[in-house]
Parts: sequence; structure tokens; C-alpha cells
Amino acid sequence: MQETNIHPSAIIDSSAKIGKNVQIGPYTIIGKNVEIGEGTKIGPYCVIENTKMGKNNELIGSAFIGVKPQDLSYKDLDSRVIMGDNNKIRENVTIHRATSLETPTTIGNNCLLMANSHVAHDCVLGNNIILVNNCGVAGHVHICDNAILSGMTAVHQFVRIGRFSMLSGLSGLPLDMPPFCRATGTRAKLVGLNTVGLRRAGWTREQISAVKNAYKKLFLDTTHTMKETLDILEKDNPTAEVKELIDFCRNTKRGITSARMRVHSDGEIDE
Repeated sequence: MQETNIHPSAIIDSSAKIGKNVQIGPYTIIGKNVEIGEGTKIGPYCVIENTKMGKNNELIGSAFIGVKPQDLSYKDLDSRVIMGDNNKIRENVTIHRATSLETPTTIGNNCLLMANSHVAHDCVLGNNIILVNNCGVAGHVHICDNAILSGMTAVHQFVRIGRFSMLSGLSGLPLDMPPFCRATGTRAKLVGLNTVGLRRAGWTREQISAVKNAYKKLFLDTTHTMKETLDILEKDNPTAEVKELIDFCRNTKRGITSARMRVHSDGEIDE
């Protein structure tokens, strides 16, 4: 069994708790209030502060985790980043600690944060999330399980992103993105369901068909308002997945991303 291996040039604060079989590369700095779970590999030139990290994470190099947030209201608190297990953190990734003690910046399990991606203060990321190169996530964003944010995307602060959603490259997301959907554009619009992702996750045809019908009623049909459509869908004995879509849309505060194309009752199409 491999033993804990800390390069002699690394600087480790005396308060840090280092688990078994941890590797720490050259010139890495481990600051105060840090816990690193067993089996974690930390490459060279990383800076880690105020962070509790689970097992078997891998930081390739030059990652900055738990450093001060880029928020002018921040009062130099010992707020934290909480990270789960089996995450892959590529080079030059930044994850900033929260602005309050009560709600840490949180990363779940089995996430892949590719090179130069950024997770700002007070964000909450679930499990199995992928942030592709140069993706920027602003403060207080919530991203649910299995979401994918493609390269050079930007997410506005306080936005929510639902499960199994996919944001296309070079897109900007200013509003909440419903679960199971795809969106694209400088001010992103919905362009359908993430059917490939749903199939890969083992969804049945019946599950996908139910969500597809709900999507058409919510985002393509202009006969009713969204609130009216949500009421109609809720009365129609929805599946668990459709109920999740309904609840997500009902609980929005910023507003829901609309579809790029809508069909009116007279047959007219908005592009």
C-alpha cells in the first residue's frame, strides 16, 4: 500500500489534517483549516485553504481551492469549501470559499472540473457534474447532479441548473435552466431535451416521452401561461420526472430560461 508522500518543498500548515496515502506535490501550499481525505493526490503549485476534502480526489496542478472569494462584501471570515470524494480537478481551476460561515461552497462527488474552470463563492454543485475548459460559474449558483456545462460558458449569479441539463459551448446563462434540457446562445435559450444524456443514464422511452410532452406544453405552446400549464400538468398525475420539472419551474426566483422556438395557436412560429 502506498504511503503518504509529501514533497519536501511543499508547505503544510500545522493545523492541517492529512489522511492516509495522500500525495502532495512540489511547491504546493496547504494553509489553515484544511482536511484532506485519504488517497487524495495533489499536484504541484496548488494552494488549498479553509477546505474539507473527501477521499480519492485528484488535483492535477496549480489549482486554488478555498481561497478568499471575489466579493466586496466578504469580511475575512474562516468560511469554507466542502468537497466530496473522487473529484477530478484539472490545472488552474479555482474554487472560492463562501462569504458566510453557515453555507460553505460545496462540491459533491465524482465531478470533473476541467482546466481553467471557476466556481465562485457560495455555489453548490451536486454529483457527477462536468465543467468544461474555461467555464465560469458566478456566486450562489446551484447545479444539480449530472449537469454538463460546456467550454467557455458563463453562468450568472444565483442561477439554478437542473439535473441532466446541458449548456452548449460559448453560452451565457442568466436565468434558471430546467432539468433534462439543452440550452445554447449568448443569452441562452432552450433547444430541446438532453435525450442523449438521458438515454445514457438508463432512462426508458416512457420516461423520456413523458418529459418530452411536458416540455412541449411548457416551453413551445403559447396557449396558456407557464403557471397555467404547470397547474394542468400537476393535475394530470405526472411521473416523478415531470413532477421534478414542475417543482423546479415553480420554485424559480430569477425566472426560467425560455425556448428558442415557440408555436402559437394560429401556427405562427417564434424563432
